[in-house]
Amino acid sequence: MLRNETIAFKMMTSPYSRDFIMEKRLFPFSYQTLIGGGVAVSAIFFLQALIPYISNNQLDNFNWLFESLNIVARYFLWMLITPLIYRYLHRLLWQLDRPLSTNLYSLMNGIVLAIAHSFISYWMFIAVYSTQSDMDLSSAMGHIMSAIYVGCVSSFVELWILIGLFSAIDYYKKYRQQMVMMANQEKELANAKLTAFRMQLHPHFLFNSFNSVMSLIDIDKLKAKDMLAELSILMRRLLASDRRHTVTVKDELSFISSYLEIEAIRFQDRLKISIDVAEALEDALLPNLILQPIVENAIKHGFAQSTQVCRISIQIKENDQHLFIRIEDNGVENPVIPKLPKSGGIGLQNVYRRLEQMFDTDFVFTVYAVNPRGFGVQLQMPLTRSSFS
Repeated sequence: MLRNETIAFKMMTSPYSRDFIMEKRLFPFSYQTLIGGGVAVSAIFFLQALIPYISNNQLDNFNWLFESLNIVARYFLWMLITPLIYRYLHRLLWQLDRPLSTNLYSLMNGIVLAIAHSFISYWMFIAVYSTQSDMDLSSAMGHIMSAIYVGCVSSFVELWILIGLFSAIDYYKKYRQQMVMMANQEKELANAKLTAFRMQLHPHFLFNSFNSVMSLIDIDKLKAKDMLAELSILMRRLLASDRRHTVTVKDELSFISSYLEIEAIRFQDRLKISIDVAEALEDALLPNLILQPIVENAIKHGFAQSTQVCRISIQIKENDQHLFIRIEDNGVENPVIPKLPKSGGIGLQNVYRRLEQMFDTDFVFTVYAVNPRGFGVQLQMPLTRSSFS
């Protein structure tokens, strides 16, 4: 197939200029498509010649051999030279960003090609037709030359139709390549931003975790040692999933459970966790490390200075093709409600920015006071599922 054959040629700032070099260029059609197109065009022009005879009831006067051979020879030759036209398209185009002399040279190339096509195709037709009829070439020479001259104009128009088609295909390819390049650049930028946001959490998380360890060292060294051991396990899990921007609900909750085991060492029996998630949502995807800052925020600001039982509830459900998450605590009474993303702690701001980066405007992130006491967070994002579930 022609699409598998590569053609080397030079191009400029536009797809056909000298400064822009494209090393490999694939012919845009297969042999089957090229032949099919030639047959279709031949059939159209054959019908165009036949219809007047049918409408005037003169079908007996129609010269089937003459008309069919003439049309087939003309468009069969176009099929043969179409790959060459595509290969040397840059030598046939008229471009505004090139010198007039270069454009005139391209125009002359097109005129010469059209004349050659008309001359060769008509003599191919005459060579075959004369073997099947009693045509007298000497007496018909004037008619033959006249037909060739008229055919030159048609060949020139047909050539520029091909040039226009190939130019449109090349510009469309270039447009698609630019769109793909821009999409890749936007994706890389988005990934870089998401990575930066997630990396912002790491020192914040470690700082708070080491503060928890420090607070236990003077009180209970054994518990502080256990907390460090759990923290090292948690950090290994964190590094294992560090390159993923999304994880399943099951993996995120598993990480949250490991984090809460660390906090349970400090809070002992005062930390009560309630997790309500449907099993059908365990393979749903959500941003990596999106729940930990919210849970950490509840513990740090809701219970750090309290001696009451710490209750944190996590609810995850499906809501109108979206993943709905609610996290509530029973911490302080009348908590300060930040106006995100302009205010709030590092953790909550980070969660908001990451949701915004991943979902644009298709997400919900609200914070509110829980009655009679406590702080609540609600998240909603498009529901997508892991392909590996």
